[in-house]
Amino acid sequence: MEPSVPRPKLTKRQREQVEDFYRQEADDLYRYARCVLRDRASEAWDLVQTTFQEAILAWRDVGPYGRDERRRWLRRVLKNKTIDLRRKQDVIHLTDDIPHSPSRSDDVGDRVEFWIALAGCLRVIESMPSTRQEVAFLVWGESWTTERVAKHLGVTPSTVRGHLREARRQLRAEVGHLVPFIDDEEEQEPAP
Repeated sequence: MEPSVPRPKLTKRQREQVEDFYRQEADDLYRYARCVLRDRASEAWDLVQTTFQEAILAWRDVGPYGRDERRRWLRRVLKNKTIDLRRKQDVIHLTDDIPHSPSRSDDVGDRVEFWIALAGCLRVIESMPSTRQEVAFLVWGESWTTERVAKHLGVTPSTVRGHLREARRQLRAEVGHLVPFIDDEEEQEPAP
C-alpha cells in the first residue's frame, strides 16, 4: 500500500475556488470519463473524484491557470489515471503458457503445492534489492541477454551475472525444497 500524501492546507479562498471548479467541470469531466473508459463506464465517477483529488493536491500550481488551461489539465490527469487503472487491472497469468492437460492425477494438492512454490518465489524476489529484482525480471521474465541487461542498466555483464547468481542462490536457499532447479542453469544464456 502506498503511503498517503498529506492533503495540502488550502486557504478559504482556494477551497472556494476548488468547489466552484468542481461544480463547473464535474459533469463535463464525467462525460469525458465515460468516453475514455467505454467498457467500464460504471467507474467514471470514481475516476472523476480521483482526478479532482489530484487537483486539490496540485491546486497551488493549477489554481493560477486560466479556465481553459485548467480544463486541459483535468482531462490530461483523467486520461493518465485511466491508463494507470488499465495497467493495474492487466493481470499477468504466469501459468497460461504452460501446456497442461488435466488428468485424474491432477488433483487439488498438486495445484496447491504449485501455488505455494510460486508465492514463495515471488516473496523471495520481492525481498531482493531493486536492481537484483530488475535483473531477474529482465533475464528470466523477458529473456534478455546478460549483455542487453548490462547495457540497459549501465553496469558490466559480470555484475549482471553476479546478481543472477545471488538471486538463484537466494531462491534455492528459501524455496529450493519446493521448486526443482536446473543445476546447469548458470551456464545457460537466453536467446537474444
